[in-house]
Amino acid sequence: MDECERLTYVSGEAACNAVDIATALGGGFHVSFPPGRGTMTYFPDGSDVSIEVGDDRAAASNSRFETVEWDIEDGIPPFCREGAPAFRRGEESRHYYSHIIRECGRISLMSQKVVLERVTLDGAKPFTGYADRHDPESERLYACSGGQAMDWLCDAWRYRFNQLRSNRCKYGKDKTLVPIGGEPDTRSVSRSRNECSWLAAVPSLILESPTRIERVEWFTAVQRRKTLLSKRLKPGRMPRFKSYKRDGQCFVCWHNGGRNAVYRRVNRNHGIITITGQNPKGMSLPGEPLRYRILLHVRVSQPIREYTAIQVDWTNRTVVFNNTPTPVKHEPTGRAVGIDRGCVHAAADSDGRFMDLPKDRLKAIDREIRKRQKAQARRAGNAGYSSEREYAKSGKTSRAYRRTRLEIGRLHAKSKRILDDVYQKYTTRLVRENDLIVLENLRLANMSRRNKPVPDPLHEDRYLPNGQAAKRGLNRSLRQASMGRLASMLAYKTKLAEGVGMILVNPAYTSQTCSRCGHVDKKNRESQAVFVCKKCSYTANADVNAARNILKRGLDTLAVTSENLWGADGTPVEQGHKTNGNAARESVAVS
Repeated sequence: MDECERLTYVSGEAACNAVDIATALGGGFHVSFPPGRGTMTYFPDGSDVSIEVGDDRAAASNSRFETVEWDIEDGIPPFCREGAPAFRRGEESRHYYSHIIRECGRISLMSQKVVLERVTLDGAKPFTGYADRHDPESERLYACSGGQAMDWLCDAWRYRFNQLRSNRCKYGKDKTLVPIGGEPDTRSVSRSRNECSWLAAVPSLILESPTRIERVEWFTAVQRRKTLLSKRLKPGRMPRFKSYKRDGQCFVCWHNGGRNAVYRRVNRNHGIITITGQNPKGMSLPGEPLRYRILLHVRVSQPIREYTAIQVDWTNRTVVFNNTPTPVKHEPTGRAVGIDRGCVHAAADSDGRFMDLPKDRLKAIDREIRKRQKAQARRAGNAGYSSEREYAKSGKTSRAYRRTRLEIGRLHAKSKRILDDVYQKYTTRLVRENDLIVLENLRLANMSRRNKPVPDPLHEDRYLPNGQAAKRGLNRSLRQASMGRLASMLAYKTKLAEGVGMILVNPAYTSQTCSRCGHVDKKNRESQAVFVCKKCSYTANADVNAARNILKRGLDTLAVTSENLWGADGTPVEQGHKTNGNAARESVAVS
């Protein structure tokens, strides 16, 4: 069973969208504010939550209750008033790190993923509409198997989602807002049931779920575009209509306190999810009741925790339970570790240990993917298309092309599972063994960006070599190393383990700095693996030396942050008048 994390860091106005993300699938969440600003726990009995944290006041509002505000306390925890050393050990660090390292509100929502083995029907056969959708006198259709029932539910959920999406607008050529789908569909759920026979028997908790999910997906994309544009990055495209070919067959069903999507354990490794529904009066087959049950037989590897909704992926035969995360077992050790991420070694820590990926397996999978991709390009060229994208959009693809595309998708999924397995085990060990974990705040998008072309001044419309061929191989290694996966897993696991913190620090010159004397020189790095200080002759593995510099920078930042919040003498420092303004530029605290 996989832990599928959805984690968002927020502060200020961005908190509103992050809370909507957390509640999109009906899951509860927990919001942590900076020291002295309190906490708030929310459960799925409300919606449209917004949270704003200022320098003096914090506020939380919901459509179902009035805005609640509170003053940020001037006091500090008693165990932090006697000063802030660079690193505290033992039981005291459990409280120390949980308050010092947090500088922004944060929201987390977790889930469990299981395998869907088969689907069966019980009771009446679900009514799926008329043979002629617009003629009530035509033949009635029923789902006679589990597969037909699942296709019917997925199609109905996608239809309702696209109904809601059709009401969204975009700017037209004359800078006026126009619906993205031409004619908007403003029908409600009840009216859609009356006018669309194939929706009449769909369970209400399935037809109601697209309302919130579509809204969250749209406004999250709006906020993301604003954020990326403010950073002068590509904003990306807005969400589109759901497509059977592109998005697969899936649907979401609220649990709603046991009203539907009820899980029942059968034995140690198997369980059944029951989705109940009812045919319209007079629409069942003769001799059959009105109510029907769709039984989803799933394979599990651990007990299912309390959940608020399920997401069924019929294309990949998986089911996701939205529930609270399992805490990571951790005993205070008083240890801190720095991690240096790279391509040769996926991770090297300050204790001199390395973590390597199974590169032979990953390279073999990559070769198979590239071989099939070349075959796809040849098929597109033989069909008379200039690119594979045009060939795929034409709708005239061959059976071999479609089969190969599925094979490529399965190979990508296999590579992802291998990476997930390695990183899950490694990050869990790090969290259990250490009280503080320090990583570099790498900008991975910039690292894999294409080199700028170099025009040839002597020849028009020609370019000089810019190293892009070599950079292409580096980009492939960066994608294979999947550095962002390590940081994201540590980010949410440090929150599941009480007393564990994680810091992201500025990576500048960590590979050129001597961890013993602090001398900085690019000549210190003789090769990828060898580091020899030109000043003190200290010799070490280059990655281990960088990891030790990362750890030292994290501990220094922790001391500076503590002094900024409480002062060197242990007294509170007024926010906005910090003693050292370099702390914000040197590092970013995340948990």
